Amino acid sequence: MKKLVLQLLTGLLIIGALLVGMKIWFLPKFVYKRNARSAEKVVTSVSSKGKSEEDGYETYTFEEASKKFTVDQSLLLVNKDHTISSDYPADIVEYKDTGVLMNSCIIDSYAKLSKAVMDETGDKLFVMSSYRSYDDQQRVLEEEGPEIAALPGTSEHQTGLALDVYISEYAGAGFIQCDAGIFVNEHCYDYGFIIRYPYGGEDITGFEYEPWHIRYVGLPHSKIIEESGCLFEDYAELFEVGEYSEYDGYLIGRMPKDEIKIPKDSKDVVISEDGLGYVFVTIKTEAK
Repeated sequence: MKKLVLQLLTGLLIIGALLVGMKIWFLPKFVYKRNARSAEKVVTSVSSKGKSEEDGYETYTFEEASKKFTVDQSLLLVNKDHTISSDYPADIVEYKDTGVLMNSCIIDSYAKLSKAVMDETGDKLFVMSSYRSYDDQQRVLEEEGPEIAALPGTSEHQTGLALDVYISEYAGAGFIQCDAGIFVNEHCYDYGFIIRYPYGGEDITGFEYEPWHIRYVGLPHSKIIEESGCLFEDYAELFEVGEYSEYDGYLIGRMPKDEIKIPKDSKDVVISEDGLGYVFVTIKTEAK
């Protein structure tokens, strides 16, 4: 009898070790690393506070800047604490005549990510879910329940910036068990996307790890988020309002909407509201 019990315990320990090993195997570098690195080690501050037109800056209101520079929705924070209205004007277009609706700022970057997945793994990447209207999100909530689905107004799917992706035979939680899933989780940052709900961030995001759910934030922001180890909820805190920071050929500023300072003669400028009352200004200063 003792021998049988010992054998059972040994078997359970072996199974447990295998499960832990599998869990570790499928958790590469996309584990949430809160405060793993300080902001100073990722971006370099370039002071612009108090500087005026004489110092090489021009100041705009959001409305004025919108008429001169590119404006997109890529850095809008949406969650249970920062909601959007039922009539939020998401900039939605169809992806390559596929019937898949996405935010217009995603199109080119998703095409590049999809091609990279095919080139690197031989698998075709599909989109299971993309843009949802407020009413669509309400239906999803009723079907799946609040434990799984976000409340209407709190879902990034309503912006068209979030995609649930998969390949044949590997969807949902199983997506990370294939080469394509691992590639997406490890390299989506190179294409302007992040794993929006990484392993270990549940207490802050409110969602368990979702290896299939990618969110577009654009370059270089996706790389900064990956390198700093922060969640998107924390991202704005890396930048002091009214100042610019440098990162890998980009200038990034977080500005008040009524006082957006932009260096004179800047050409490649993108402005995006952050959902917290400010805007991000992203300026490419070097050709990539």
